[in-house]
Amino acid sequence: MQHSIWDTWKREGSESLQCLVSVARPRWQQGWLFQRGKGKKVWVGRYREDVIAEDGTRRRRALSVVLGPVRELSKRQAQRKLSELLAAINQGTHKPEVMIPFERFVLERFEPNILPTLRFSTARLYRHLIRRHLIPFFGKMRMSEIGAADVQMFLTQVSKRVSSRTVLSLRNRLSKIFATAALWEYVQRNPVKGVQVPALEDVKKRLTLTPEQFWKLYKELPEPYQTMALLAVLSGLRCGEIFGLRWRYVDLEDGVVVVAETVYHGLSSRPKTKASNRKVFVGALVMEALARLKPHGSGLDDFVFKTVGGTTLNPNNVRNRVLIPACKRAGIPLVGWHAFRYTYSTWANPSGESIKALQNQLGHVDSRITLGVYVQPIPEAQRLIAAKVEGVLLPVAPKFTAPGNGSERVIQ
Repeated sequence: MQHSIWDTWKREGSESLQCLVSVARPRWQQGWLFQRGKGKKVWVGRYREDVIAEDGTRRRRALSVVLGPVRELSKRQAQRKLSELLAAINQGTHKPEVMIPFERFVLERFEPNILPTLRFSTARLYRHLIRRHLIPFFGKMRMSEIGAADVQMFLTQVSKRVSSRTVLSLRNRLSKIFATAALWEYVQRNPVKGVQVPALEDVKKRLTLTPEQFWKLYKELPEPYQTMALLAVLSGLRCGEIFGLRWRYVDLEDGVVVVAETVYHGLSSRPKTKASNRKVFVGALVMEALARLKPHGSGLDDFVFKTVGGTTLNPNNVRNRVLIPACKRAGIPLVGWHAFRYTYSTWANPSGESIKALQNQLGHVDSRITLGVYVQPIPEAQRLIAAKVEGVLLPVAPKFTAPGNGSERVIQ
């Protein structure tokens, strides 16, 4: 018996259609709708979605979502909201999440691929915070199951043990991890967005030196540390910028130091930001000291402050073995390298347009950092401001009687 082409097409087409239906049917779902709660009841929708297990196999998991209060939504409206949530799953556009624990993702995916792209100091901070704080809390939790509530709970708990700046740093690092996971399609969203962090604490008063204290310290230091301290307090350079300074970056004639390299834990790298790559202007006192320090026949790539072997000095060793003992002998507060930077910005006492100049000298991206963190108030300058403001009022001040003694005081 012969079959026509039409019969063959109908039979094969029908079989193909049945095959498609059999594949699509398990994916399409309406979900389950029910009420939960006693006093204020809410509509809850339950549904299933595909996920990818750690071994790469596809599995299904059950999820629940609160759709809204019963008094505000009818059953039909709640079902419509649930259908909207299920649209991507029913249409086949939903991308399954990978059920990988936080610890595995961070150690096996994030760190090997992202940290090499960061500065050495930044990568080192990531590793410390991940192992010290993030893994102990999130380690065994699956990436796709970590929600905003979990992140908020973590930040609230950790804020009781560390400073507010550390909490903010943890929040930013965690957000970077989840943003990367979302980009790589391990999760659908970043749960860190929208969480609250404690307000930053008021900046504590930074230790700065008076001119008299600095000269006491200077006399107790041998070379090249005298010149190093002088450069630090009269330039505002960062510690890594001082220890990474090469002679090619020093212009003795124009009184300019170019910041193009920094050193951290013995490793050289580019400055931390675009604003940090800059020219720093210093006075003749520093340039004369550098000229005296420069050895005859030194090369352009030689470090200004170096070991006998020509390598960079260790800032911690210099501070602990040279700077701190000199502070004790001089009878002044114990200072670190960053105290010279604070001292420089405070001595500058910026106002008006000079704030922008100081920002450029220090290499800050934002002038608010310059004013809010590095510039400390000087009592003498504040008295001058008070006298200046008072001087505006005095010329037109009336005569008045001083209270208590009946005498008349004339303000001139």
